[in-house]
Formats: sequence, structure tokens, C-alpha cells
Amino acid sequence: MSIVCGTDFSLNAQKATEVAAALAVRMGWPLALVHVIEELGVEALLDTAREARDESLRRRLDHEARRLADRYAVKVEPIAVPGVAHDKLVELARERAAPFVVVASLSSPERCWALGSVAERVAQCSTVPVLVVREAERLLAWIRGERALRVMVGVDGGATSRSALDFAASLRGFGPVDLILTQIAWPVGECSRYGMAPPVPVDRLRPELEALLVRDLTAWAGDIAGEGSFRVSVRPGLGRVDTHLDSAAREEEVDLVVVGTEQRSMAARFWQTSVARGVLHAASANVASVPRSLEKIVSEQVPAFRSVLAATDFSEVSQRAVATAYGLVQPGGVVHLTYVRAPHTRVDTDTLRNRLSELIPPKAEERGVRTELEVVEDEVASLGICRSAARLHVDAICLGTLGRSGLSRLVLGSVAQDVLARAEQVVVLVPARSRLAA
Repeated sequence: MSIVCGTDFSLNAQKATEVAAALAVRMGWPLALVHVIEELGVEALLDTAREARDESLRRRLDHEARRLADRYAVKVEPIAVPGVAHDKLVELARERAAPFVVVASLSSPERCWALGSVAERVAQCSTVPVLVVREAERLLAWIRGERALRVMVGVDGGATSRSALDFAASLRGFGPVDLILTQIAWPVGECSRYGMAPPVPVDRLRPELEALLVRDLTAWAGDIAGEGSFRVSVRPGLGRVDTHLDSAAREEEVDLVVVGTEQRSMAARFWQTSVARGVLHAASANVASVPRSLEKIVSEQVPAFRSVLAATDFSEVSQRAVATAYGLVQPGGVVHLTYVRAPHTRVDTDTLRNRLSELIPPKAEERGVRTELEVVEDEVASLGICRSAARLHVDAICLGTLGRSGLSRLVLGSVAQDVLARAEQVVVLVPARSRLAA
């Protein structure tokens, strides 16, 4: 395992190599210092000129490797290879099992190392994190133990965000890191997701909305080990998320911005509109681009259901779903028995709550499972279910898939299918002919 750092010998690249060497010492890894010799212009056709150029570049690389080794007392392996810069850096990082790749944000344009070329393409294609160095001294001060590193992690609660947070948290193993989790939220969309009634300001977050977002993001982050402070920040924003993240990073005066990237087929097409690409272009701070860890999907712990929303329309199949919900939730957990009624319905809330209470299994309390009765109002049943699930912060939703009468509102192809498409939680569908006892 070794840190891989690319250089084209420019001043910006030299600053990046300083960071890479200092990190290698602090983290106890060797450094692979890489210069990729690209075939450019007429030199590619003239053997003597090409050989002279290549030899000159190798001497410069050896000189830089010796300088770093002497200054930082670190093992540096100079690697000069022909090819396309970003392809070779990604390939070497994979071969050397690199914990991350270090590149400069801007380099000499004649070598095509400007942001939008090598640095951006490495971040786009790499299967390991990529550290793009803009402000070397901020990173070096942390590495020398002079101060805590101030890191902002742009998150949305998804898998790529988890990889970004895990990378940022791992830096605490080498020194104190003050973490700021930052989410950019569109007020109108978030109010709709939680089922909040208007009016909805478009330029700010209502206090109760901000409290819900902070609650959910804090729970999603979990416990962060290591030295340093931890804070969650939710900011209103409409339009380009990367622009809002850059503004937040400038206001917070962070040293490093960490964002997640998705590695997928047709990556170039998706990269053009990615948040990570926009942050790489816009941010004034150092940036770490972290790809989603596919291995983590397999190694994650088995989820435990502490709270489950059981949706019912009082049909027989929905009663089976209620029973399933009580079976899913762990002792000490809670089942939210939920009925979504249309606005202006003639049935009063107390009547509906009494009917819901009749569905509570007799042994629920014996198993240590609490019950909360929820009667919510919404024009669309599936929206009411999903909004309640978000507001209540449940782990799963349980509902029936097929009623015996055409009057049932919880029919697969309508409500259940819509919930599957919209929900952010695990959705458990219970068929009418399930083997559960009625």
C-alpha cells in the first residue's frame, strides 16, 4: 500500500507533493511519485527527441523524489510511465492499493494538468478517494500537529454521502478533525416531504423543518469516533447544490471539502452534472472526492427495526400488515398505526383512533412494543404514508398489497406501488394470502 501522487513539476504540483509526502510520513505509508509522459506533438514521431525528453523528465522526477525523501524522511518511489495521465494514475492507485491519490488543482496547461483535465478526470474515474490540493499550507499545518483540520462534508444521506463521511471521519485517526456535515435543502420540497402545511418560505427553512432535517441527519451520521468537534448544518438552497456548498465552505472557512461520487457505467455522462464535479471547479478550499465503497454494501450490519409505520385502511389484508409490523419491530420499539384520511371526511379523528386501537395485538405490550396512533390528512394516501414516515423518522413501512374488495385503498398498483416509488425507508409488502395468522 502506498499513497499515489501525480506531478508535472509545476509550482502547484510541487505543493501537492509536499502534502503527499507529509501525509505518507504521518500515516506510515510509502509514497509513489508519478509522472506520466504523454506523447505530444511532433516529438512522438522523432525517436531521438523523444528519448532525450524522456530522460530529462526521469532525471527531474528522480531529483524531486530525493528532495522529498530527504526533507520528510519518507520512502519515495519515482515512477515515470508513458500514457494518458489520468488513466495511469488511476491504474497505479489500483495496483498499489492506494488509500488515496493526491493531485494538484491547477498545473501547467502545456501538460494538460489544468482542472477540467487530469485532476477532474482522476476524480471521475478513480475507485479510491482523490485529494485535490489547493491550499497546501492548511493541510500541512494539520499534519504537523499545529491545529485541527476543519472539514465540511457535503451530504444528502445516500450511499455516496456515507462514503464521504467515512473518509472524513477516518482522518481523525491521524489528528483532530472538526467535522461539519452540511446538507443543502430546498424548503418547498422538504416541507412537502414531511407533509408540512403552507405557507412555505422559499428562501429559508422554517424552524420546525430545520429541526427535523437536523434530527434525521444526526441520526444518519451516528457516532463519530476520534478527536474533534462535530456539527450538523442544514442550509436552504434552490438550484445548483455545488454552488451552495461552495458558499457554505467559504463562510465556514473550512480547510477541506469532502464530497461523494458515484462510480457507474456511462460515468462521463453522469459526471457532467454531478455535485462533485461542480465542487471541484468552484471550491476555494482543498477538495476530497470519495467514490462509493461497493464493498461496504456487503459488510454493513444487519439493520434493526426500532420503529415501523403500519399503514391500514381497516381491510383484512391491512390487518395482516399490522401484525407483520409488530413482528418486525424489536422489543422496546414502537409501531405507528397510521390511517390516512381524505380532507373534509365526515369521520372524526377520535372515532378513527378508537378503530386503530382495536388493531393492537394483545401481546404487543407483553413483548415491550409501544403503539402510537396516527391519523393524518392527505389528498393522496401514498403521500400521507411517506410524509408520516419521514416526519416520524421510522425505520420501515409495512402495508398490505391486495384487498379483497375493490374499495380498498391499499392495492398494489396504486398506493403500495406509489409508496415503493417514493419511500426512503424499507418497505415491507404483505400479500392477502400471507401465512400469518389473521
